[in-house]
Amino acid sequence: MIISTTAEAVRTTVATGSGTDAAAAWTCLVRRGMLHSECEAVEHWLLPHGAVLTATPRHGVEEALLVLDGRLLVTTASGERAVRAGQLALIPHGCQARLVADSDAVRLITVRTLATSVTDRLPPRIPELVSA
Repeated sequence: MIISTTAEAVRTTVATGSGTDAAAAWTCLVRRGMLHSECEAVEHWLLPHGAVLTATPRHGVEEALLVLDGRLLVTTASGERAVRAGQLALIPHGCQARLVADSDAVRLITVRTLATSVTDRLPPRIPELVSA
């Protein structure tokens, strides 16, 4: 397994609500293939105020968003919710969501997992036993 730290983030550009781009920091902490699970990825994000991320059904995953610092606005077909530091938002498979950093800086962890419709078709996972 590869373990990363949040100290060496990749600088990336994300859209803002005003139509301009902003610099964000992104670190992939775990990626599928590194774990024996249905986890797609665990990522750390540092978003400036107004930065926008989207979740679309074509991503084919379910997401958990854990806000570490700041306030994130999560908008789905059912409405808009503010998610503050220490709170968790769940985005089910097939849901369209818009995530907007609504404070000076938002730091969050995203956990993406394969949807049940995918994992139900996978063969059972049985760890291999190695004799010494």
